[in-house]
Amino acid sequence: MYSCFSVLKYRNILIISVILVIIGIAILFFQFQDENQGISSQQQSLPQGSSLTVIKNLDPAQSKNGIYSVQMLDFKDGYNVKIDLTDPVGNVVTTKSIANDAFEENFTISHLGNYTLQIQNTGQNETEILGKIGYYPQVSVILDISDFIILIAGLIGLSVGMVLLVKSRGKTESN
Repeated sequence: MYSCFSVLKYRNILIISVILVIIGIAILFFQFQDENQGISSQQQSLPQGSSLTVIKNLDPAQSKNGIYSVQMLDFKDGYNVKIDLTDPVGNVVTTKSIANDAFEENFTISHLGNYTLQIQNTGQNETEILGKIGYYPQVSVILDISDFIILIAGLIGLSVGMVLLVKSRGKTESN
């Protein structure tokens, strides 16, 4: 009879742990979805001399913090791109030459309207480019940490519950 109650306790630990893992994954999913809603992205293969344009309507009333990133997905030595970021009034926010596989930089959103990220392949070879522009993610640190803690607690609970359940079943079968 004692072993029957201990098996039920271990099952409860497993059920609670599974619920914690599901909650943690759901929070991660919604955080990811929320972050991506504020970002425009475009991917394209760029021959030498051609360019890619990514446009996002940004509002400083929503957030003054913007971010853009450029990735060369098939990066090799000798691959180069030039980046021009302009605001809605036509002012150049930044101009950069990049010779690495990934680059990311923050900028200040000063005007309401379309911000344009122009990426030009200045290298000798065709390259696959992924460009993104949008609001810098404003994820709460508390939400980020709590999500991590919930996932870890759930995974630890699953591990402990499984070990205890297997041990208790082994004891009941040997009796």
